[in-house]
Amino acid sequence: MVYGNKSGDTGVVLSDTTSVKPLQAEMTIDVVIPAFNEGSCIEGSLHDVMVARQHNWFQIQNIYVISDASTDQTDSVVQQASRRDTRMRLIRKQERKGKQDSINLAFSVTDADVIVFIDADVRSASEHSLAKLLHHFRDGKTVLVQGGLVRVHPGFTLHPAKLAGHFDWILVDKSRRRKALSWWSIDGRVMALSRDFYRHLVLPCSLADDQFIFYSCIQQGGKFVWADDAIFYYGPPESIADFSHQWSRYFFYTKKSRQYFGEELVDRNMSAPGLRRTIISCFLRHPLCGLMWVLCYAISRVEFMLRVNFHKYERGLFWTKSTPLKTNK
Repeated sequence: MVYGNKSGDTGVVLSDTTSVKPLQAEMTIDVVIPAFNEGSCIEGSLHDVMVARQHNWFQIQNIYVISDASTDQTDSVVQQASRRDTRMRLIRKQERKGKQDSINLAFSVTDADVIVFIDADVRSASEHSLAKLLHHFRDGKTVLVQGGLVRVHPGFTLHPAKLAGHFDWILVDKSRRRKALSWWSIDGRVMALSRDFYRHLVLPCSLADDQFIFYSCIQQGGKFVWADDAIFYYGPPESIADFSHQWSRYFFYTKKSRQYFGEELVDRNMSAPGLRRTIISCFLRHPLCGLMWVLCYAISRVEFMLRVNFHKYERGLFWTKSTPLKTNK
């Protein structure tokens, strides 16, 4: 079965499985996992969604994995999972077009009350994480919910990127507790959108998916919730290059967002109060991690000024290698 996205693109193959008629529930849910070469990690993420505890007020009707023309074992892992859970759907894109395109495709194939996006290398802290994320939509007013993301502690290590990544998460977590929504703390690894919100969205490939969605929420006056008790784990960067690419990409897309949404919306509504004080305080508490963060951050600034990978960012093509998370579940 072939689907096109909202922009008219085609070349997407949906592997069909026997559907399960959802129970009568207050809310229907589709979970979407965009993936590109995540064969080593995605099995854990799929398992977490398949065993997520459901309640009588919501029903997960589909679990879509949108494979962005993966060349590893990602597709076969999903196909194997579909034999165990008939809610599983593999949508394979024949040509790599990026995460933004995958999200647009998801909008075009779902009619669920809420759509949940989870990155393929993210793990749930417990079987209740999804329910805690979705609970906020029961008020009938919330349109966007971000999961409570926790970066797994790297343990004892001298790996500069992992130390910098841990410090980065400390800064984000402290900033988010000062102000739930800021340019410093938005993250698209786990986010849920109501149908009233997502049915009007079409993401441009030249803007970051999370920035576009969150800024659109602000622009439309939608209600956002940071579900800090809906905990999901994600891993540290695997190399200094990964860290610097992620930050350089962030600088690139933030500049694009200011042009698209206007500087007033981005700078006024998304300001991070007391950021410098937070950085200094965290540096004094974690000097080694802070030193590695300064080093990696400086490299990313140089990379941005040299316009490294801008041609990929403009097309929405960005990927860093992930490894399976070791959690205490």
